[in-house]
Amino acid sequence: MNAWELPPIAAHAAPVLWSPNASTGERFVALIVIRYDAPTPGVSNAHVAFHLKQLKAMIGSKRATSAFGILEHVAAFMRDQMLEGAAFDDLIAPFDGFTVGKAMRIRGYSEKQVVDGAIRSLSTFGSRDSYEADGDVNRRNSIPTSQFLRYLRSSFAREDEERKARFNKRLKLHGAAEMTIDYAHGRHLVQVTSLPSSAAHLISLQKEAESKVLELDITASLLREQSAPTQPSLLVNTTSLALAVMPESKRIADELFDRLKFVSSRKGIQLLQACSPKEAAGILSELEIH
Repeated sequence: MNAWELPPIAAHAAPVLWSPNASTGERFVALIVIRYDAPTPGVSNAHVAFHLKQLKAMIGSKRATSAFGILEHVAAFMRDQMLEGAAFDDLIAPFDGFTVGKAMRIRGYSEKQVVDGAIRSLSTFGSRDSYEADGDVNRRNSIPTSQFLRYLRSSFAREDEERKARFNKRLKLHGAAEMTIDYAHGRHLVQVTSLPSSAAHLISLQKEAESKVLELDITASLLREQSAPTQPSLLVNTTSLALAVMPESKRIADELFDRLKFVSSRKGIQLLQACSPKEAAGILSELEIH
């Protein structure tokens, strides 16, 4: 490669500043919004600029968890606007206290490098890996899957307590070890997993998927022994595949997706796919009437 050749991924990134307490005037970079220019123009995303543990150090443990949930919701809200074509200056937040700052140009050799470069350049918090679980995250879910499930539950259940109760169901059958199912209703058992966006995330997400399939297979088998009607399904969050900028990222996501298709077919598991929590909520609504 020519030593003077520019990195292939180009994007514009802007900080989203947050004032959690208007009376103090304190504000900091809470999110980074990114719109890619090359190799696939128009692909957009939004990222929280730090880990939950950093927020705890800033505002205390009691406030941090709810505040972090607000930031994740704002990131998803802004991401949806960008995917619909909104410019940085036109982005709005569902809560007061958020403003979008001046954009800058970012280049890198991978999507992660672009995100980390944007955070290092625009924020005081350094880089972060959105796929690395930390001590405060449920260990059975990767962060992408945990976030996807949170937004799915919010979109599908809203104020419906009966629907909310269908998520994260713990089942213990025939003296077997307790199994946790992401969504269970009627004959439907649904586990949720995500596709990776780079090789660095492949191993952890493959382990997550394998664990979910095992729990699903065992639970369905035990229920069938009781002659209970059962339809196990694996719902795959394909967001990273839909937003893949580099061919290598798409190849890695496709490889795991193909593996999940094969394993699901051999285990008699229905494979479902959704590139957004809203699409996944529509799938659950369809299952509800079948």
